[in-house]
Amino acid sequence: MAGFEIDAAAYAAEGWVVVRSLLGAQAIEALQRAADELEAIAAEFVRDTAVRRVYFEVQSTSGRKREPAVRPGALRKITSPSRISPAFRALREDDRIVELIAVLGVASARCVVDQVNPKMAVFGTGFPFHQDAAFLHGVALRDLASFGGVNVVVALDASDAENGGFTVLGGTHRSGLVEGQHRYDASQSLEHRFDASRRAVPSLAPGDAVFFSPWLAHGSGPNRSERRRRLATLWFVGSRG
Repeated sequence: MAGFEIDAAAYAAEGWVVVRSLLGAQAIEALQRAADELEAIAAEFVRDTAVRRVYFEVQSTSGRKREPAVRPGALRKITSPSRISPAFRALREDDRIVELIAVLGVASARCVVDQVNPKMAVFGTGFPFHQDAAFLHGVALRDLASFGGVNVVVALDASDAENGGFTVLGGTHRSGLVEGQHRYDASQSLEHRFDASRRAVPSLAPGDAVFFSPWLAHGSGPNRSERRRRLATLWFVGSRG
């Protein structure tokens, strides 16, 4: 793809690969503004709340859903921001991402999930290791099984080990799904059931992206820094074309 390279061999071996500067300054600034607007909507939320078909999930102390937030406005996830945000809709429909996914062996990919994953400064909680493939269902799960898939996180802010950066367990995409993953319960840790010998926290600048397998175990640590950390997350599955 013109202007971008992606290491398909590293992706096959490790289950993840970084693409630097996937998005330019203008696109990132638009996404940052859009994320600010979404977070402003949820500034006083202490419970999971839906607004105009966008779902705001708070960070509870225990990690379980439907419990109060650690503090007002503390969010774990914003699901389907593309429904009300042109910037996130443009990211979801970005042809460059689809072309890079094709290089990784998944043809005619379509986005089935788009999210923002915020992590508030100081109070942002961690998220246990899990495999996204465990949380698809219906047609999306069928197409994932038949045609494969690739997920993508794009850093909206600088992301690293100090502020709860995206954490991957390299090679775990080749071991199949681990049973017992809890769709609605982030309080359950399965780290002991994954091979953590190739654990990594890639340092990301705004606009950098990680392409990773839906079967790769990944999570994040707590944010004890004074810096917030937001990721845009997209799940793609292939199709017959």
